[in-house]
Amino acid sequence: MKRIVTLVAAAALIMGLAATASAELAVKAAGAWRVHGNVLQNFDDFDDDATEQTFDVRHRMRTQFRFVYNENVMGELYTEYGNVTWGSGPGQYNATDGTTIDVKRAFIQFRWPDTDMLITAGEQDITLPSSGAFSNIVLGGSDGSAIAISSPITDMVGLTVAYARLDDSAATAHSTFDAYVAALPVSLDGMRLTPWFTYAQLGSQSDFAGAGQTEDGNFWWAGLGFNMDMLDPIVLYADFTYGSASDEVGDTSGWLIDAMIEFKGLDFAVLQGFGAYSSQNDDGDGAMPVVDSDFTVGGSLINGSSFSPGDLGPAAPGFWLVGVAARQITFVEKLSHDLIALYAKGTGDGAAGFVEAAPLTADDSYWEVDFNHRYQIYESLAAVVELAYADYDSDTLDTDPLMKASFGFHYKF
Repeated sequence: MKRIVTLVAAAALIMGLAATASAELAVKAAGAWRVHGNVLQNFDDFDDDATEQTFDVRHRMRTQFRFVYNENVMGELYTEYGNVTWGSGPGQYNATDGTTIDVKRAFIQFRWPDTDMLITAGEQDITLPSSGAFSNIVLGGSDGSAIAISSPITDMVGLTVAYARLDDSAATAHSTFDAYVAALPVSLDGMRLTPWFTYAQLGSQSDFAGAGQTEDGNFWWAGLGFNMDMLDPIVLYADFTYGSASDEVGDTSGWLIDAMIEFKGLDFAVLQGFGAYSSQNDDGDGAMPVVDSDFTVGGSLINGSSFSPGDLGPAAPGFWLVGVAARQITFVEKLSHDLIALYAKGTGDGAAGFVEAAPLTADDSYWEVDFNHRYQIYESLAAVVELAYADYDSDTLDTDPLMKASFGFHYKF
């Protein structure tokens, strides 16, 4: 309760400051709030367990406050409250498991005088580049402590360099995990390319270090995100990523390629066909190292739900998949539907790939069908229903079908 009072007091202070600030300072608010119920069956491990809870209700509120002094100087405070499970009791508001009111991002952003160089320093989005059809499998959907510098080189070519400290939890020698990123976005007529490179050094005492590691490790990744709309109404997307890790625990390297073709020539729907392949050899290694995967097929159970826990989490290397989708199906004003179907298998004998609940080998398979619905009640408020059915066929596990029905509201402002 004290945290709620503190948040209310902080909000009142922010608005009071906005009212008394100089004419140059503008305080802007934006947010994404949701409340939803979930009916889930066999969702944790595809096992028909009578003790599994099948229904819960949750809410999460993300709110951004931007303090804009002028076109050259801005600061952002981005808070998150939730996910809160209804009925968990007052203790949840002071918990340390993500149900509290947290600071998601907090950074300063400014342009260097008399240049187009944009500098962002603080807690910020550190997602690596991608084509936009799939999120980055190495590091995506993440916030972290970093400084990033972006600047145009020409009208078509830009440059972004960044340093991020991904971990310093132990605050002792060799406890850090540092990443250095460079990206070169290229915008051509009807085409966009983003080659990027990341090098990281992992301290032996970091929370990310492997068991038994006593020496620092080295990682690097190189990738290319591509999308092209010059063939309108056809849009093409593709990503290629290669990564390697070297430390005393062992060396591993691998790659991922994904692609999507999208047809926007219909008045009532957008059609998509997509696929992806990530390497893994028969010994279970040979897979690309990852920091925090965000690989997703939007709207699916693979990290694609607009609610949580409405999906199985992001995919990890060691799988291939193919799928089709019809999105934004609209026959009635304000009401739209997405229909997604996909099939996946592992790419080696190891079971490290795909999602946590379905660690695929080459002998296992997984398929799912999603049918999601959205009714735009007002411009800022939507009612959403997500339905899904999935089946995981494993050689080593006794599994049962997974079923999901999630329903709730999105408020975006």
